[in-house]
Amino acid sequence: MKSTVTHFSAKQFAVLLLGGILLIFPGVLGSATGAHCIFAPAAGVASAHIEASRVGVEILQQGGNAADAAVAVSMALAVVYPQAGNLGGGGFIVYRSAEGKNYVLDFRETAPAAARQDMYLDSAGAVLSAKSTLGGLAVGVPGTVRGLFRFHRRFGSLPWAKLLEPAIRLAEEGFVLNRYVSRSIRSAAAAFRKFPGSAAVFLPGGKAPEPGDRFYQKNLARSLRTIALHGERGFYRGEIAREIVKSVQMNGGILTVEDLKQYRAIEREPVVISYHDYRIITVPPPSSAGVVLAGLFNSLQTIDLGRFPFNSPQYIAFLSELEKRYFALRNQLLGDPDFIRMPLEQLYLPQFAARIVKQIDYRHPVPAAEISAQNLLGSESNQTTHFSVVDPAGNAVSMTTTLNGSFGCKLVAGSTGILLNNEMDDFATKPGSPNMYGLVQGRANSIAPGKRMLSSMSPVVVTRHDSLIGLLGSPGGPTIITSVFQVLLNLIEHRMDLQQSVSAPRFHQQWLPDSVEVEKNRFEPAVLEKLKQWGYHIVQRNHLGDVEAIWRKQGGWSICTDYRGNGIPAGY
Repeated sequence: MKSTVTHFSAKQFAVLLLGGILLIFPGVLGSATGAHCIFAPAAGVASAHIEASRVGVEILQQGGNAADAAVAVSMALAVVYPQAGNLGGGGFIVYRSAEGKNYVLDFRETAPAAARQDMYLDSAGAVLSAKSTLGGLAVGVPGTVRGLFRFHRRFGSLPWAKLLEPAIRLAEEGFVLNRYVSRSIRSAAAAFRKFPGSAAVFLPGGKAPEPGDRFYQKNLARSLRTIALHGERGFYRGEIAREIVKSVQMNGGILTVEDLKQYRAIEREPVVISYHDYRIITVPPPSSAGVVLAGLFNSLQTIDLGRFPFNSPQYIAFLSELEKRYFALRNQLLGDPDFIRMPLEQLYLPQFAARIVKQIDYRHPVPAAEISAQNLLGSESNQTTHFSVVDPAGNAVSMTTTLNGSFGCKLVAGSTGILLNNEMDDFATKPGSPNMYGLVQGRANSIAPGKRMLSSMSPVVVTRHDSLIGLLGSPGGPTIITSVFQVLLNLIEHRMDLQQSVSAPRFHQQWLPDSVEVEKNRFEPAVLEKLKQWGYHIVQRNHLGDVEAIWRKQGGWSICTDYRGNGIPAGY
């Protein structure tokens, strides 16, 4: 069954109070470089799409808790934000209960059982990059549905099926395409045309739908109904599972029904980082967020960052050199903890962070080629999506999910309407060669059957004196970590409010390629010129990250979505 669109006139953006839900539309409290923010006394959602934010708040107002709302938001994003929201991908959850208990769930994708280390190399050992990004061979075993189902079973209060009703409605009755989603579909049109099932969904009538069109996904609605009725078994067994496997194998992939049956979501020990009197709670490997963020914040505890004016050449240079070293450690040492041993205890030590800082002379950057994990130790397209939810009781969910690249591998699984990931590219397909994000990684993240690929997803919950203060996260591949790091620095170190913190200019260094990425037209030319004089290679990017955040404010919550994306906050 094909997806269809109908045309209608787009309405003017405004601030609305709709059914008791406060919504903000772009251009009202945001600007070209300002986050879109609202104040909500009781509860709210910051997500990448207005419909998903509204769904989350509706669930909260119907008596659901933050876990219920998170499931509903995630399912809605699979419909209205298809380039990243998903049923066929994976992710991580950080949950903080009103009673102060922390919980991390890893539902990252895994390599199929038939995967092998050299599966993306030709006979000469060269990387076949298209094989790990497009089509069936790029697909890892999806974890989203099992992760959400397990999370709901542990913490949810409303019936599972009720939480899928809004997503089913949006898929069945359609939703209005905004410019952002329409543009993303248009950009992927050539890839969609390689797969008739994908073209039928995203190119109805043979062309990409326009902004203002109503977009229907009838097949996806049917799959969501099956999952609503049968829970995780509706996805991992039965007709949906068979359709996924058939479609993947017809397009060169190796996924099997047994791979789907055997997939499990794993509860992991949270990483808790102390910075001043704040506690930053985030995820351990196979996400690199906890290790890198802990190292960055531990390092800052050893110096007086205040001696560098905010976003001065000295500030950018020092933090870039620090980021370079922790990304070198990330890329060379980290991977799936069920498959490799990592020196995590050493990486978390304050003494180790102090040693890293002593190596830095920010006026003389060290070439990336001279930085290795051995000498430091001395012995995600951007198409991820994050959302944050807080309920009136104080339960909080920070969740990041992904298909990896925009629309994943571009393959819709048969008649299911479900887009599949291209997460296999997050492995080191050939150690020492860059992936689609330019990350050069080592053998620790090499491919193995059942292994989870290393991630940069960084969902974060923040407390102060054991009270919930905020939660945030971002899409953006490796820039996720530096975006989250810099927003947290703005909030905690520089005492900015949430809107200022999210809106502030960003920069990024990931070891290789050996360059400092800066947001275009957001830094003074004299600052960039000084960095170049010191030997930094500057690359300008339109945007870095897309932070969705909630932060405590007197009498309630500040809820913000980044101007860099198309998200809209909602609350009450």
